Amino acid sequence: MNKHHIAKKYSRAMISSLNISDIPGVIGELKVFSGIIEANRQLRLLFSSQIFNDAEKEKAFDALAPALKFGPGAEKFLKLMIAQGHLAAIREIIATTTDAYNVRQKKATAVVLSPVAMDRKYAERLRDALKKMTGREVTVENRIDESLLGGFIVKVGSTIFDSSVKGQLRLLRAELLK
Repeated sequence: MNKHHIAKKYSRAMISSLNISDIPGVIGELKVFSGIIEANRQLRLLFSSQIFNDAEKEKAFDALAPALKFGPGAEKFLKLMIAQGHLAAIREIIATTTDAYNVRQKKATAVVLSPVAMDRKYAERLRDALKKMTGREVTVENRIDESLLGGFIVKVGSTIFDSSVKGQLRLLRAELLK
C-alpha cells in the first residue's frame, strides 16, 4: 500500500472518530511528533527499522509520551501508526487530514508562489477573490520562488492558477510548436 492510500485511510479514521473541534489540535501534535522524528536520526531509525519489534517501539513511544504531553487522540493514532509500520507516511497523513478537515469546515489554503514577498493589501484582495471563486474561507500562504520571472502561481487544493511570466512563456512556446 503506498503512502497516499495509507494517508487517506488514517485521515478518514481521524475525521470519523474524533470531534471536529479536536482535529486541529491532533494535527498540530502530529506535526510536532513528525518534527521530532525528522530532527532525531536515532528515533527515526528506531520507529522505522525492522530490527525493533512492535513491543520495543511501543515501549519507546510510551517513554516519550509523558514528555510530549499529547492528547489521547494524537497518542492513539501515533501508537496505531507505529504498530502498523505506517509512521513513514506521517507527512502525507497530516496533509490529507488537514485537507479533509478544511473541506469539511469549508476552508481552503491558497499557496501563492511569487518572486518577491506579497504586499499585505494585495494578499487580502487575492484572498477575497479566491473566496468568491471557491465559496470557502481562504487562508493565503506566500512562498518565495525566485525562479519565477514575474507574476505568481496560486495553488488552491488541486487547482492551479498560473499567471507567472514563466508560465505564459511556456504556453506561448507550446502554441508556437503546434
